[in-house]
Amino acid sequence: MATFDKTAAPYADAIDFRVRNEQDTSVMGAVSFNESVQTAVFSPRQALVPGTYSAEVKLTAGPNGVEALASWSFTVPVKTPLEQGPGGAILLITNAGTFDSYYAEILRAEGLNNFTTVDVAELSQQDLAGHHVAIIGPGAVTAQQSQLLETWVGHGGNLLAMRPSGPLAELAGVRPAGMELPDGYLQIDTAKPPGQGLVGETMQFHGPADQLGVTADAEVVATLFSDAATSLDKPAVTLRTVGTSGGQVAAFSYDVATSVVLARQGNPEWAGQDRDGKAPIRPNDLFFGQADGDAAADFVDLDKAVIPQADEQMRLVSRLISDMHADKGPLPRFWYFPNGIKAVLVMASDDHGTNDGTRKFFDRMLALGPENCRVDRWECARATSWMYPSTHMSDGQASDYAAAGFDLGAHSTTHCQNWSEQSLQQAFSRDLRAFRLAFPSLPNQRGSRIHCIAWSDWTTQVEVERAWGIRMDMNYYYWPGSWVQGRAGFMTGSGLPMRFSDSDGALLNVYQQATHLVDTTFVASPQAVEGLLQRALGPEGYYGAFGTHYDFSNDFDIQLTEIATRLEVPMVSAEQLLEWTDGRNSSTLDHENWDGSTLLFEVHADDRTNSMLRTMLPLESTAGTLQQLRGLDGPVNYTVESVKGVDYAMFAGTTGSYAATYG
Repeated sequence: MATFDKTAAPYADAIDFRVRNEQDTSVMGAVSFNESVQTAVFSPRQALVPGTYSAEVKLTAGPNGVEALASWSFTVPVKTPLEQGPGGAILLITNAGTFDSYYAEILRAEGLNNFTTVDVAELSQQDLAGHHVAIIGPGAVTAQQSQLLETWVGHGGNLLAMRPSGPLAELAGVRPAGMELPDGYLQIDTAKPPGQGLVGETMQFHGPADQLGVTADAEVVATLFSDAATSLDKPAVTLRTVGTSGGQVAAFSYDVATSVVLARQGNPEWAGQDRDGKAPIRPNDLFFGQADGDAAADFVDLDKAVIPQADEQMRLVSRLISDMHADKGPLPRFWYFPNGIKAVLVMASDDHGTNDGTRKFFDRMLALGPENCRVDRWECARATSWMYPSTHMSDGQASDYAAAGFDLGAHSTTHCQNWSEQSLQQAFSRDLRAFRLAFPSLPNQRGSRIHCIAWSDWTTQVEVERAWGIRMDMNYYYWPGSWVQGRAGFMTGSGLPMRFSDSDGALLNVYQQATHLVDTTFVASPQAVEGLLQRALGPEGYYGAFGTHYDFSNDFDIQLTEIATRLEVPMVSAEQLLEWTDGRNSSTLDHENWDGSTLLFEVHADDRTNSMLRTMLPLESTAGTLQQLRGLDGPVNYTVESVKGVDYAMFAGTTGSYAATYG
């Protein structure tokens, strides 16, 4: 991208924008300009391969003849595919063109950063031999692949199979027993593991499900429902022991990854539709059922919105993994948020050019203290403000707030109009440039919520944001109040920041952080806000990072800070949450070795976790209760906490080697 200090409209046809690779070969692409013709964007025809590139912008027919305007170089780094894990006990088997890759995000969100990914077409005996648990998505497998999996399970491997068919269904002890269900509900059996501690109410899932019969030796873990109240008396999840070496197969009648993606991102078939009749098209239109001429049910059952339905289904997956792995040793994992916290408010305002809204709010947060608090450890109340350039704040003031740990950026706008990819690119180009000119001292922003929450299709805005360096999106906005009707909860089924997926199943390197608490929805219902936080802090265990919206047109920001302060819930910016999530997802658990009584493992904590990472280790094992936890420097202190019905030893996840002895 090149930005000019004045419009280049008279010379647009004479601007030559060239990009060359290390071999000095021109990269084929196209140049586009924003509305004011002050920004030129070069879009390569194909994705750039890793390497160093040079860029040059020339004016070939200006008033001074040929004139070099700018030149620079940049590097495209080698990147590990987003679906690839760092290695460990879990094997993720994927199939191209499906949502299988999203299991990588599910495992990361559940703190299981100890997995490897392999394409099903390349699956080998060696891949399976190096892992204790495998996940395979729906879809046919070859006879050879089925035999590999069956042999591995017979020798003690543990398989989670989504919608298994053919030999894998036989291995799981299930068989077809009815018509396919297009969408549905499930109810977990919470009377015994692995369901203990999880939600016992029916939950909605998305995507097709198979009605299955089950053999007598397969345990029903969850039951399939056609609606929230009508049981089909068919299993949604089963668990079967295979052979005498401890191998097990858990079969899901639906695909959890598909369900989680759709729960979080909405119905792709409704993309581009203004279903609620409130222009422009917004993310809530992907969930809103009652459109003109369409009496469809809402895509999210708002009577169930109090439950983080996607998160609870992910927790069932992680619980099954942990339980099935138990005979191979206790499986360590990471807690969701810094220092073991269970709830956090992501404070984010949209400042539409107020005189002092952002400044007054930031000053109130500064006054909250405590004295000598550390921003990098989430001890200070901090927030994000996305602002118009007309917001009354000087560059010096903005720089001082940024130095104090606040997050400031442009509140991009399409003027409340639906957009095309081109017009959205132009909006970001225009607004980010204007913001940079107004506040040159600020770092580049990495979060965004667009004005009016315009969202004209399923994922184009995510892709455009990524191109502009934005990686935390807060556009999924729980609104309008007439639809929500005071039901504080989870439109997306989740309280966790996780990456988006495109419609072909590829992970996009932008996190979706839902805006759960919108001022116009909940300003008159502070008790609903408090209830949401209490359910995260309390026995329900509906943990979450809860996104907020306020624009200083009411006192919702003041309400939020009062409730959070009283409940001791941290308040952070979108930038802080992004930094933490990247750091946690990049931390690893390695080299687990179980000798029957002692577990050896390593933690590698990414620097961005700022010594706040917490590792969880099951308190019980097949050898008994945890007796001692040691690191290289001696005994490690831990606390015992019950998490969703399971007791864990929780300890500081600092980089090092650990030995946990049970007996």
